[in-house]
Amino acid sequence: MPQIVVISGRICTGKSALAKELSKNHNFKVFRTSEILKEKAKEEEIALTKDKLALQKFGDKLDEDTESKWLFNEIEKYVLANNAEVSIVVDHVRTFDQLKYFREKSRWLVTHVHLYASNKATRKRYQDKKDTQNLDLSYEDADPVKNDLDIEMFKNDADVRIFTDRTDNKDTYVRVAARLGLFSPPRTRLVDVLVGGQYGSEGKGHIASYLAREYDVLIRVGGPNAGHTVLGVETGERYTHHLLPSGCSDVQARVLLGPGMTINLPNLLDEIRDCKLDTTRLFIDPQAIIIEEEDIEKEKGNLRDEISSTASGSGAASARRILERKPTGNIRLARNVEELQPYIGSTVDQLELAYSRGERVMLEGTQGSALSIFHGDYPHVTSRDTNVAGCLAEAGISPSRVRRVIMVVRYTPIRVQSPSGEGKTSGKLKHETDWKEIAENATYEDHKSYDENEAAALELEKILRKAEKTSTTKKDRRVAWFDWEQFRKACALNAPTDIVLTFTDYIHISNRKARRFDQLTEDTIKFIEEIERVAQAPVSLINTRFPQSENEDIFDLRTIIDRRNWKGSRKSM
Repeated sequence: MPQIVVISGRICTGKSALAKELSKNHNFKVFRTSEILKEKAKEEEIALTKDKLALQKFGDKLDEDTESKWLFNEIEKYVLANNAEVSIVVDHVRTFDQLKYFREKSRWLVTHVHLYASNKATRKRYQDKKDTQNLDLSYEDADPVKNDLDIEMFKNDADVRIFTDRTDNKDTYVRVAARLGLFSPPRTRLVDVLVGGQYGSEGKGHIASYLAREYDVLIRVGGPNAGHTVLGVETGERYTHHLLPSGCSDVQARVLLGPGMTINLPNLLDEIRDCKLDTTRLFIDPQAIIIEEEDIEKEKGNLRDEISSTASGSGAASARRILERKPTGNIRLARNVEELQPYIGSTVDQLELAYSRGERVMLEGTQGSALSIFHGDYPHVTSRDTNVAGCLAEAGISPSRVRRVIMVVRYTPIRVQSPSGEGKTSGKLKHETDWKEIAENATYEDHKSYDENEAAALELEKILRKAEKTSTTKKDRRVAWFDWEQFRKACALNAPTDIVLTFTDYIHISNRKARRFDQLTEDTIKFIEEIERVAQAPVSLINTRFPQSENEDIFDLRTIIDRRNWKGSRKSM
């Protein structure tokens, strides 16, 4: 059933602006009566001047020739050609006789919106318009509605009637859209949130890239102090995302950068180019802050040397945002950057649009739960809250919109290497070990000799030491055995509906060959069962390996065992 919105009202009451908002936000097809009149004049080989009065007179002639049915006929023609599944806004009807044909079409869902304002307000608006556009018609001649009786009948018939003296265009749109049921109710849960459950580097990028194909909208929060490395589906090449959502280059989903983002401008422009994103897909919230060189320099001097911060400038930029809240403050937001203007768009508006369309959204968090500035081991923390609540706040998403919380953990949690100097550390890491012991544990087999086991461990240790470097600073990583206490705290903070376990080849290297759950080693299955007991949530995705070297044979790209009983379920699928 077609949804038809018919707008009526005197001049300068906001009719065209309302039609434009419905088109922009909800893809309504706009039929402007003035444009239809011009096309019909061409068909009849009638030369019309740009004089609006001449156009009105031609409309009067069409009304007389068709008994005011010409406008309805044009809409009906379009509906029939598009199998009736359309949303249309008619800007506008001039007479009640034009409107009545829409009312008589019982198989159409017709909503009549009548806008009105005081004579003083409409005359002032028209005078302002006349001054800026050099119009020569009087107010009375420019007004499309000539008969007060039509206005009275519009008033009595309208489904929605709005007084626009004290509302702007967006106010009017909100009220009409609500009446049309275009906004999604709060109980509609469409957002899945992906977060790290440890100290970062859990493999979130790989998981996000795997899931991305199931979503209509991908949104990321955080800043360049976290890198998510993915393997391109088409290229087979590794790429590290510092600002854009993982996997965005392999799908057609819309991409959003939330208002809480801290942006390194050169890095972002490089990623936009590399991922081939255009203005139809990428939306950067105008409120996101730009990291300046002074922010990076400030962090280099103390945080990097004291706690092994990435010194990306994210924290310093966030601090400036708080401390310099004044008109003369030295703050540059995304809306102030010329190069970003084509991509600027409110992510809250984009999310509202996604909710109304029933589209699935994936929010990709960065870093890990134990690095939260509020819940981590201070001062060895990052500059933001890395848990679900913090990610939602940065993105502008209400908790009531969340469908699933997906928390990623690895068998061997890691932290960046400690800074040089006596007593300095990058932070607490319980059950710390080294890559040699990890390699020995992962390669040991009872039936092999001591020399065979040692040779296998040495080979794996070399691979791990080369591969296990931080995505952003390329520093070596400290490693530890699984911390059950820290894991439970992350579960308490995030209440995950699903757990993702990565690096199961560090439990035993033979897991790299597993393509099904039952092919994992017995120790791995026992570990997963215990994870599920502590989390009180299923381990829904299991990563069996990451490509560790350029020479590795990766002809089989299946690196994830998918045990989910749900899907992201893109609307367009």
